[in-house]
Amino acid sequence: MPKLSPYMSYEHLRNLRQNHAAWRLLTADYAPLAAAFFYKMFIAPKRRGIEAQELLNALDMFLYDTPQQMGEFARSPKDYLEMWADSSYGWLRKYEHHEDWYYDLTAPAQKAVEWLLSLHKQDFVGTESRLRTVINLLQEIAQETDTNVEHRLTYLREQAAKIAAEIAEIEATGEVQPRLDSVQIKERFLQAEATATAILADFREVEENFRELTRKVQADVVKWTRGKGELLEKIFLESDIIRKSEQGRSFMAFWRFLMYSQQQDALRRTLAQVEQAEPLQEIAAEHSLADINHEWVQAAAAVQKTLAQLSAQLRRYVDEDYLREERAIYRLIQQIESQAIDLQGKGPAGAFMDMNDIRPGVALPMERRLFAPPQKTRLDSPELTAGDGSAGDIAAIFDQVVIDKAKLRRHVTDMLKERPQVTLAEVLAVHPLEQGLSELLAYFVLASKTQDAFSQDKLERILFERDGRKLLTVCQQVTFGRGDFTGE
Repeated sequence: MPKLSPYMSYEHLRNLRQNHAAWRLLTADYAPLAAAFFYKMFIAPKRRGIEAQELLNALDMFLYDTPQQMGEFARSPKDYLEMWADSSYGWLRKYEHHEDWYYDLTAPAQKAVEWLLSLHKQDFVGTESRLRTVINLLQEIAQETDTNVEHRLTYLREQAAKIAAEIAEIEATGEVQPRLDSVQIKERFLQAEATATAILADFREVEENFRELTRKVQADVVKWTRGKGELLEKIFLESDIIRKSEQGRSFMAFWRFLMYSQQQDALRRTLAQVEQAEPLQEIAAEHSLADINHEWVQAAAAVQKTLAQLSAQLRRYVDEDYLREERAIYRLIQQIESQAIDLQGKGPAGAFMDMNDIRPGVALPMERRLFAPPQKTRLDSPELTAGDGSAGDIAAIFDQVVIDKAKLRRHVTDMLKERPQVTLAEVLAVHPLEQGLSELLAYFVLASKTQDAFSQDKLERILFERDGRKLLTVCQQVTFGRGDFTGE
């Protein structure tokens, strides 16, 4: 019987369902909304950090363009972003960079979206190239770990014989015969594209692991009560462990290989040559790898930035001036941070404190007004006399916005002649609002005279212009019926 993985036990899966961000995303009521938006903004264009205002505007347009059912998008775009970046969800990471706020997709959220993407039935599933990849990897391991001299010499002589035979064939015929047909070329290109994209996803998880180490170091610095030397020794040991781990060594090897200028030039030349191959003309535009080197550099640079933050935390602690300045204030801040770390994840749900104003009140002496003796107010009450209306223009009193309800009623009844029911949005599509919100409220008054005109579970968005400005109203769906429309 095969050995069972501990990661597929009932207890472990139950814990994942309750705590893992990727599972929470897949089971959320608005999972289609979040997954589609994350794919559009982060995964498809291979972007990482997006400025907060740009992402907010994009989500606003995404919600506007997405069909709604029964008012399922009840929150504002800003509320959605703040909620997805909250630690209880863990789908977005919000951070500050150069005095601006940015959002980035977390590794669990990317895994969930890519799993949903993998559910799509593929028209072409390549197996031959993956079989060759497996065999080549196993052969490489066997050859590169075999220290037997005879085995190595035999392998090198076989390779030399194959190379000599190919050279002789080319010299005799003057031609080079391609070794791959069109199907094999497409299969290998799609496999290379999938692997290159998977590398970008792996970087988010590597970055998250390094960031977790940074948070742990910060917590140790805050709660440390013993000598500085012992803390630094502990921190450097943990830093060396992460750098010398298998993941850390693999990342550093990748970074050195990627930043080698000759390797970058060779990769660009290879990509240009591959995308010019005739069998790839149709799929190269959709699955282009021309910018993959730049995307790898950006993703790896984000990991290096996280490591730099760890170094900055160490420098900040080592700096003696940091410990000498305002020791009393530092001790208070340290106590608050220590208690905050102890209470992390244990705080009350929702808001637990309200503050009317967090700005300090400043009163400067020269801003005070000079003393002025109080003045007595004298009231003059002349005798009232009847007027004749000739002392002023009273036209402004009657120059008010007047809504013609009969006209609005005709708009509705004209459309009800062609169909048994009509919604307010359909009426406004034919007869746009001319007097803005007042006219819209008049329609609501007409609808209030009918039975069941307002839907309790459906919302509709009404766009209109007023004084050159475009306005949007979200309200319950209003439906006028031919039989019960009795509005005045």
